[in-house]
Amino acid sequence: MGKMGFAAIAVAVSLMGAAPAGAASLLTSSGGYTGPILDLGVYSGQYYTFTAGPLTLPGGITYSAQSPSSVLGIGGYGINGNGVSENTDIIGTNTDSTFVTLEFDTAVAMFGGGFNYATSDGNGTPLYAAVIIRAFDEADVLIAEYDIGDLAPIATPGATDAFAFRGIDGGGQLIKRFEFGGSYAIMAARGTDSVVPEPGTWALMILGFGSAGAMLRRRRSAPTAA
Repeated sequence: MGKMGFAAIAVAVSLMGAAPAGAASLLTSSGGYTGPILDLGVYSGQYYTFTAGPLTLPGGITYSAQSPSSVLGIGGYGINGNGVSENTDIIGTNTDSTFVTLEFDTAVAMFGGGFNYATSDGNGTPLYAAVIIRAFDEADVLIAEYDIGDLAPIATPGATDAFAFRGIDGGGQLIKRFEFGGSYAIMAARGTDSVVPEPGTWALMILGFGSAGAMLRRRRSAPTAA
């Protein structure tokens, strides 16, 4: 066999043994999350600042937006049929089509936080085509994009300051830029405990409360020794 044949075999073996790059994934739970926590810094606790930025936030994050009507801060922000954010620092798109960008000084493995959005009004009438989150690498190549309005809808009718965790794990690809938008959407500037339980968690909690109540009732009804 000639040198070219050996070279071809060597390349084939090398490719077979190479570890494939991990696939990015949509995060819908804060369990195991190790990425940055959004902090508005000097804008925390302040009434909304309407700006397209750029603004430097703590943790080496730079905020910018496509629209000057996008907001940072705290105040009454209605989320259609999903209630309102009143007492939580948030970043909001404040438009039905533009995006907010969060860029990291140092690329990160994953990024996410508490979100709320609604693709329909309180009566189920559709309002927007999509609610998008997406991540890009250091070469500005798209890592992943998800329509979370479709893949991970949130239902918090009439609630105040209710959020559900949403984010992207790069699957081994480092995230330099994270964007959300395409509709009215807000991201809470709090830790990963800012989320509301997912439907499955609610069911387990209700079952647990019911079991605890039954145990208390049995204890109260148990006869006392003479």
